[in-house]
Amino acid sequence: MKKAYLLFICMSMTIILLSQNSSRISISGKATDTLSVPLNYASVLLLDPKDTSLITYTHTSTDGSYEFKNLKAKKYLIKVTYVGFIPVFALADGTEGKDIKLGTLKLKEIASELMEVVIKAAKAPISIRGDTIEYDASTFKVPPGSTVEDLLRKLPGIEVDADGSIKSQGQNVTKVTVDGKRFFGSDPKAATKNLPAEGITKVQVYNQETEESKLTGTSSTQPEKAMNLQLKDEFKKGGFGKVIAGAGTDDRRELKGNYNKFNDKEQFSLVGVGNNTGRNGLSWDDYQDFKGSQSFNWDNGEDFGFGSGGDRYIVYGGDGGDSQEDAGITGSVFGGSSGGYPENYNGGVNYNYDHKKNQLSALYYYDQKGLKSEILRNEQFFTNDRSYLKNDQTDNGRTSYNHRTELRLEQKIDSLNTLVLSSNIFISKLNSSSIGSLLYKRLDQTKSNESTFDNSLDSKVINWRSSAVYRKKFKKKGRSFGLSSTYSLNNGDKTGYQQSDNYFYDTDGIQDSSSIIKQINKTKSSRSQVTANAMYVEPITKKLFWENFYNFSKRFESADRYVNDVKLNNETQNDFLSRFYDNSVMLNRVGSSIRYSSNGTNVSLGAAWQTFDITGNYEAGPSAGIKGDITRKFTNWIPNFSFSKALKGNKYLRASYSVSAQEPSVNNLQPIIDNSNPLYIKVGNPDLIPQIQHEASINYSMFNAINFTNLYFNVNYSYYQNQFIQELTVDSLNATTTKPINYTGGQNIGTYMGYGFPIIKNKFTINFSYSYNLSNSFSFVNSIRNKTITNSHYPGFRINITPGEIYSIYANAYYGFSDTKYDVNKNQNQNIFSQNYSLELNTLTVWGIYINSKFSYSRTSNDQFGTAIDIPILNASIYKVFLKNNRGELRISVYDIFNKSQNIYQTASVNAITETRFNTLRRYGMLSFTYNLRGVNVEIKKKRGMW
Repeated sequence: MKKAYLLFICMSMTIILLSQNSSRISISGKATDTLSVPLNYASVLLLDPKDTSLITYTHTSTDGSYEFKNLKAKKYLIKVTYVGFIPVFALADGTEGKDIKLGTLKLKEIASELMEVVIKAAKAPISIRGDTIEYDASTFKVPPGSTVEDLLRKLPGIEVDADGSIKSQGQNVTKVTVDGKRFFGSDPKAATKNLPAEGITKVQVYNQETEESKLTGTSSTQPEKAMNLQLKDEFKKGGFGKVIAGAGTDDRRELKGNYNKFNDKEQFSLVGVGNNTGRNGLSWDDYQDFKGSQSFNWDNGEDFGFGSGGDRYIVYGGDGGDSQEDAGITGSVFGGSSGGYPENYNGGVNYNYDHKKNQLSALYYYDQKGLKSEILRNEQFFTNDRSYLKNDQTDNGRTSYNHRTELRLEQKIDSLNTLVLSSNIFISKLNSSSIGSLLYKRLDQTKSNESTFDNSLDSKVINWRSSAVYRKKFKKKGRSFGLSSTYSLNNGDKTGYQQSDNYFYDTDGIQDSSSIIKQINKTKSSRSQVTANAMYVEPITKKLFWENFYNFSKRFESADRYVNDVKLNNETQNDFLSRFYDNSVMLNRVGSSIRYSSNGTNVSLGAAWQTFDITGNYEAGPSAGIKGDITRKFTNWIPNFSFSKALKGNKYLRASYSVSAQEPSVNNLQPIIDNSNPLYIKVGNPDLIPQIQHEASINYSMFNAINFTNLYFNVNYSYYQNQFIQELTVDSLNATTTKPINYTGGQNIGTYMGYGFPIIKNKFTINFSYSYNLSNSFSFVNSIRNKTITNSHYPGFRINITPGEIYSIYANAYYGFSDTKYDVNKNQNQNIFSQNYSLELNTLTVWGIYINSKFSYSRTSNDQFGTAIDIPILNASIYKVFLKNNRGELRISVYDIFNKSQNIYQTASVNAITETRFNTLRRYGMLSFTYNLRGVNVEIKKKRGMW
């Protein structure tokens, strides 16, 4: 710990020394056109007159003025540029040590015969065009072989998290295109992790359009950020890509490659990864697809009304997965973040065609994920009158095989009519096993109950979804009409093998009873859904619009679950646990709103009336005597308010209030007892009513292109009526029965803010962030209400020192303070303090040899456990770029040099505190070779109707 503090003190001193300079003069002036009209946001470049190299730059303010401060007393060259005008130069001689006032520099418009002139002098790193921020990639230097992700880390206002997620001005970037075209579906990381930085000429960040905004011109929800990567011309001639092969100690190995061929009309890309290191994992979308949830929420942009339409108000229920299952898959996807030993193989092909009125996007992706993990979990449970302990040890193994295809066609029929068709298919096969033991003890260490288990699962899921969107605009400005429809299908086939020996003990530790379970579970399920949406917009005046929409959705579900008890190799159906159900959920929703739009101000106020109709029937096996019907109807008013204001200087202010209703899942409505696990019994509740969530938010963002300062903050508040919570009953043997109920009063307040500014433009920046969360949640344990209040604070800062490609330094420090209090079990109260530091250094040494090293240190302490967890991790690599045109790279890497890697999680729930430990990859070395492909021509030919 002392070493970590010493490291950051030394780093801080270095920063202070770097920031010192002997600047003494300032240069100021003004830029106008020939009619003396000020040029707002003109780029003003400060150049070295010896070689016209860029020293720094700024933008003019609204009155056309600009100023450079704290400059060394010497000669400078000033260049002023503005779109559509001829650049102007001025010499500023500051050798006498006096401030320089250049006065007004007038720019002339470019005549038509000069429009083709290409000016190759120094360029401004950043330009602002409406809500688009454009970065000139050539002014942000990165080492050879860097990816787009490495480039993004250098851009002001852009943040790249450890898993590759991207933020711009505090908002998540949810879509990345290449030359305006889709790249491997909607996964942003596919482009940023695979494309080379050297092939990018521009990075553009803008507000993403929704189907609603394409119709109305505005959106009632906060627009999401999107990013476009503009390729250099030479990367559109021939193909480019790279191949990486590596082998290491402990039989670690990896192979990765990609190939891309782009031109003005077509894009063709191949990517493939195979490794057992857990690095270069997949994205969150792949995890969602594997769980099956994507079958109903792929690209919900075709819905109309209050931003997300009917699907926003339907949440699809299901059996879900246990925490062990989720952790295993997460580890496989994100590169071992949850421990275990992964083995991943994935790859795909992507093709885009974009010409005039036609846009076609096609994708196929395959991934195979394997993970072996060992889990140790210690928990302490609390009830109103006692506490007890639980220890479990589990060995998990799983392999999944997934295929995904996507096809999208957008046809612009004419200037007023557009048709969009899309279809997605996802096929997943899973084989998993779980072997382990559970032990429950009282506080005096006597046994309460124990269990050993050996479970396995084989499953196959097929998801298919197709949609159509029709948009029509009329000659009358502001009038528009839209229609959309989707059809979704999800079929599942699962076979599970469950074997467990369960023993129960009295207060003296003597065995009271036992339960031996040996079962085979076979489940066939089918879900389908049809949706239809319509919106009509009528202009009342030039600034006032009347919007009307209708949403319809009907979902059908059926499932047959056969549970057979196995005795002496004979199978007998367990009628009590077997269950069969059919049901449908229908949504009808009609709404209207008035929208005001003028000069960057948008205000929308509306309401919708919606109904849920739930019908179904259920039954258990013939001898169980469990059978019934469910017929429920729920109605709700849904108000909505949104406000957005585009202020001068790339500033945005937004506020919103919305209400959403979530219907109870049919599984939770069925009054059937599931005691397949005698230690954790589930009971349905036919009296559930929809959960209502009220949500209000306000956020502000600002990016100053003159001084590179960015500021953003947002506040969100949620309040729940009839929230779905759990009612737990724990018996004298510590077996738990859980039932969902409704309860009103849960709420959450969340804030997030950030502030960043440069010490030296493009070379030295500092970013501060802070988030706060306050939540109130409820549960019932043995009929006693337990209120949980959690206060969490998360301050942090990040420092980027990137003077050029010779070296760069990235430093982070983040802290977490979490205080959880319970109104029933005061002894359960806990304080968690976490510290996370990281320091990354990239430097060019002698003979063209690069060194990359990253040190991270984390420390977590929880007063309930009485111990602190310290995890120092050091990774380092040394590499040399060689061969003609720097095509080759030889790298030696060592991961976890200190051999201290651990995966430990400490959490608190409504009636328990938990510590979970996973095994994980530890120290290993790797030798890898990279070959960069450039100028490789691969023709895309059409043959027999297939590409």
